Amino acid sequence: MRDMVFAILASTPAKLRQEVREMPPGAIKTRPAPDKWSVQEILAHIEDVEIPGFRERVEMILKEKNPALAAFDQEARAIEKGYQRLDARKSLDSFTRKRRESLKWLRQIKPAQWRRTGTHHTVGRMSAGEYLYEWAFHDLGHLRQIMEAKRYLLYPLMGNMRHYYKLS
Repeated sequence: MRDMVFAILASTPAKLRQEVREMPPGAIKTRPAPDKWSVQEILAHIEDVEIPGFRERVEMILKEKNPALAAFDQEARAIEKGYQRLDARKSLDSFTRKRRESLKWLRQIKPAQWRRTGTHHTVGRMSAGEYLYEWAFHDLGHLRQIMEAKRYLLYPLMGNMRHYYKLS
């Protein structure tokens, strides 16, 4: 299972790049619905949380005995960091660099170290291994979110065929 997780983490930057390659800038900035992030916000988010949301937490677990792992409000962080104003392509480039560094670091972790734990402020005890799986799950969720944003862009242009589809 860990090989699959590493494959997901390694392939995410290229998958993201493929999904946004042909999107016009206006489409990248468009929120599919008032309560959904734009592709630009999604890319800014994954770039922003790569280190503090994942790598730093795993590092803390490996270095400290049962460290306290703070939660953060991603919606408040998006506003605070101005995700909607950031350049999507620069976010993706930065994410790609950070992910490459993260993978190099992750591959050095020894099997026994994945069992070490810390305590997350909101969800309780988490092992380094559980964070690894959540890291990949997080990637897949945002890839799906980008695909859904693209579906929202196409939906109004489908004419009467909208009858057969429902957006979530």
